[in-house]
Amino acid sequence: MEHLITGTGITLSYLQDPRALAAIDWPSVLDDLTDAGARPQFLWCDLDALTHVVLATDRATGRHVGVFGLREQPTALRADFVMVRPGGDQPALTRAMLAHLLTRIVTLDGKPAAVVARPGHGASEDAVRSLGASIDGIAMHPPATGNVIALATAALARQAGRGGTLMDLRGIAAGTLLRDLRRLHRTRLEQRRLRSKAARTGGATPRPKTATRTGRTG
Repeated sequence: MEHLITGTGITLSYLQDPRALAAIDWPSVLDDLTDAGARPQFLWCDLDALTHVVLATDRATGRHVGVFGLREQPTALRADFVMVRPGGDQPALTRAMLAHLLTRIVTLDGKPAAVVARPGHGASEDAVRSLGASIDGIAMHPPATGNVIALATAALARQAGRGGTLMDLRGIAAGTLLRDLRRLHRTRLEQRRLRSKAARTGGATPRPKTATRTGRTG
């Protein structure tokens, strides 16, 4: 399942079928990323245990520029492996891969209870935290702001494993989650279009029509 990130030339390929996962040419993926300067944040990861993977590919060169892998656990999907080429688009690409993973999983398999970032993995923790803060109805542990802890979410985080950042999806309907993910994508496209227009005309970038953090239009 492929998705082109408009305006970037980057294609996201979602893989879930065991045969497709087994066919991933991991040496080629890792060589592309290490050649670009990316480094894994863990010394070891069982790549064969990943159950959901998104590969990001530069259409112009055919080389991999990012990979995000999740593993199914009884209580949550765990972000086990992330590598993204260095550069200014690194956080945005990491978040886009997670959003695409979540969209495809909800569409094909139903909404998971939670997504948890492996503790100590800054890239995946930042992506989980950023996505969770952008959608109403999602509880986070540790909390995104303040020090008020949602006890049910904290209990789920303990069940999910050792630390990390957890995005609790139980409080939001699957349809609402998909709608907000798509709305966020449209908002990003609108912002990119306005920046491009401003660059061509030499003017200031106007604000897109967003009223809330979920991107509702006024």
